[in-house]
Amino acid sequence: MPDQSMTKKIVASSLLLFPILSILGFLLHFHSVHSFFNFQWQRPPYDAGRLFDALAAGRGHGYMLAHTIVYGALPFLLVTILVLAWYLRQTSPTLAFLGAAIGIIGSLALAGVVSSWLSFAAIGRVGPQYYEGARAGLIELTNKRGFLQWNTGCSYLTFVGLILLAVGLWIRKQFPAGNMLCIIIGSLLFMLFMDMDNWMLIGTVFLSIGLWPVLKKLWG
Repeated sequence: MPDQSMTKKIVASSLLLFPILSILGFLLHFHSVHSFFNFQWQRPPYDAGRLFDALAAGRGHGYMLAHTIVYGALPFLLVTILVLAWYLRQTSPTLAFLGAAIGIIGSLALAGVVSSWLSFAAIGRVGPQYYEGARAGLIELTNKRGFLQWNTGCSYLTFVGLILLAVGLWIRKQFPAGNMLCIIIGSLLFMLFMDMDNWMLIGTVFLSIGLWPVLKKLWG
C-alpha cells in the first residue's frame, strides 16, 4: 500500500510542522533571553500604545512575522485534532466526535483571533496627522471587547477538544499515558496563560512531546 504509506507520512509531517512553526513564532516575540524568563502568573494590561509607536515608526516587521508564522501553524493544529480523533474513533467514536467538533470550532476561532491581530498592523500606515485618533483606535481594538472578546473565548475550545481527545486515548490505552498527560498539560498552559508567549511556548513543547508517539505510529 505505497499510496497509503505516503499519505500517513505527509500527515505525520503536518504534526511535526505545528510545534515547529508555533515555537518559532513565539520565540520571535522575545528580544532577549531575559524577556523569555520573565514569567508572570497573570497577564498585565496590553500596552497598545507601545505597539502603535512601533508600527508608526516602521518597526512592526517582527510583530508581523511572528504572528504570520503562528497563523501558518494553525492548519496543522487542525490536522492534529483530526488525527487524534481518527485514532480515538476506533475505540470511542462518541468521545472522538465530541473532541473533534469542539476542537475544530475552537481552532477556527483561534485563526480568527490571530488574523485580527495581524490586521491591526495596518494602523501603522496612517498619516502622522491622524496619529492621535489611530492610537486611540488601536487601544480600543485591543481591549478585547465585543466580537474579539467572544472570538477569543471561543478559541479556548481548541484546547478543550485536545484535552478530551487525550483523555480518551489515555483511558483506552492507545498511546502512552505520559504522552497523553503532556498533551493535557500543554493544553492547560494555553488555556491558563493565553497571550503570554513564554508560557505558550512551553505549552507547545509539552504538546510536541505528547504527539511524538502519534507521529511515530503514522510514520511507521
